[in-house]
Amino acid sequence: MAGKAILVLGGGIGGVVAANKLRSFLKEDRITVIDQSPAHSFTGSYVWILNGKRSAVQVERNLSGLVKKGIEFVQGNVSSIEPAAGKIQVDDIELGYDYLVVSLGADLEPETIPGLCCTGINIYTADGLEAAYRELLKFQGGRIVIAICRKPYKCPAAPYEAALIVDDMLRRRGIRTMVEIEIVTWEPAPMPTAGPAMGEAIVSMIKPRGINCRNNATITSFDPDLNHLSLEGGEVVPYDLLFYVPPHGCAQVVRDAGLTGEGGWVPVDPGTLATKHENLFVIGDATAIKLPNGKMLPKAGVFAHKHAEIVAAEIAAHIKRSAMPEPYLGEGYCFIETGKGTAGLAKGNFYAKPDPRIEARKPSRLLHWGKIGFEKYWFWKYL
Repeated sequence: MAGKAILVLGGGIGGVVAANKLRSFLKEDRITVIDQSPAHSFTGSYVWILNGKRSAVQVERNLSGLVKKGIEFVQGNVSSIEPAAGKIQVDDIELGYDYLVVSLGADLEPETIPGLCCTGINIYTADGLEAAYRELLKFQGGRIVIAICRKPYKCPAAPYEAALIVDDMLRRRGIRTMVEIEIVTWEPAPMPTAGPAMGEAIVSMIKPRGINCRNNATITSFDPDLNHLSLEGGEVVPYDLLFYVPPHGCAQVVRDAGLTGEGGWVPVDPGTLATKHENLFVIGDATAIKLPNGKMLPKAGVFAHKHAEIVAAEIAAHIKRSAMPEPYLGEGYCFIETGKGTAGLAKGNFYAKPDPRIEARKPSRLLHWGKIGFEKYWFWKYL
């Protein structure tokens, strides 16, 4: 195939969308997706693994299916990125590129907090969610703690959705009155970047269900023998069952390439997702985008998706020497599952000044079915 070589690192939401969009714009150029896993796992469906509505296998699709769209797929570990030389290393193979899209997301790093690897269940992996579901089926009473360990973390609504789903499952089992559910978080309020209205909307969902939220609580360590976590200041929080959101970090290969900035994430142009290196774009969770109010753009699949569309259009415009597309303007949205067959929705402009303008819609069955419809559309459209 003639034309330019475009490499997309990562087969998650951002990478899959970028590759599909690039192929829709470019017919003769070589587009290759590289991922260490053979399968794409759709994180938008993870919330339903927790209550048994989905399994890990049901939310996966083989990335080799991209081939039928005219997109190459290479399974392997990206061991180095060399922007100056315009090449990468995948295992023991060297690949050159004309354009590079880095969509490697965020690594989960539970080992960075003492004791965390030896206790609890990580609810930010499909396997962890399946384990959490099994534990909830046999849990007989006590304290369930959902610990949000560090900032930033991806999908800011997910821990609150998890609490609502746990509540619903326990009610269905008839043991809710025997269980205390508490969220422990460093956040001053739920989803603080989205503003106070969003936080109030989340609180209005969890508070009536008897779910406690311990805010402004910085977790320093976990004790797997005593089943408690310690907070900055010395306070301890006991648990009988622990679900946790682990600390997140940028992929090591991205750090080693010198792409990250002071905060450990990759600074990019907010509108174009361009880096300081020519023809190298970074999208999704790995990025560091400061909003007008000084806070950082949240890490979420919707932003990876939007970034991917913009970058694909920009690369196509470069290659075709056509007019550049409009930059990304900060739009985003998020479904919030309640576990009762309903879902809420938050949407708006995160780049608005002086603060993001976010509208929260009350939970409804229609929004729940809308999210299910989006899941079906996703697999049909992209994989």
